[in-house]
Amino acid sequence: MKQTKPFLCLLFFILIFSIANAFAASDRLGDLKLSIVNVSASGRITVRMTNSSRRAPLRIWMAGNSWGALKWKVVIIRNGRVTTVFEDPDGFLFSKNTPQFEELAPGAHIDRRLDVNGEYWSTTIGGKVHFQPGEQLVITYDILPEQEARDRHVWFGAASASTVFK
Repeated sequence: MKQTKPFLCLLFFILIFSIANAFAASDRLGDLKLSIVNVSASGRITVRMTNSSRRAPLRIWMAGNSWGALKWKVVIIRNGRVTTVFEDPDGFLFSKNTPQFEELAPGAHIDRRLDVNGEYWSTTIGGKVHFQPGEQLVITYDILPEQEARDRHVWFGAASASTVFK
């Protein structure tokens, strides 16, 4: 009986952890698909956000509020070295901050233009980023499961896409 108690505690912990993670994921997690439409050597990337659902609209936070802004990360793999570039909220202020979203019809898409050398981007290497042929890029869009997203049925989670720069 003494060995059964630790096993049951472990089983209970795994069950609670699984339930908590299930509630942390968006019920529409798989409906948002990212694809990389264009990449320029100067650090500009166009990412397409597509509602892959065939039956229901998908809500995406607008970039002009704290729920939708500063949510992109780019990982650059160059000659076996990894560099991370991310939107940095340091110094970023909103004059008016209300949770607004765009709604994508089933199968519809919107394009987001990212400039990794823009004002609110930081990198682990410092200085300007210039993409070189053969580099692999992994782009991630990450939205936290905040109550506003749940209340307004806005997508949250993490979605990624990758490409090799040519």
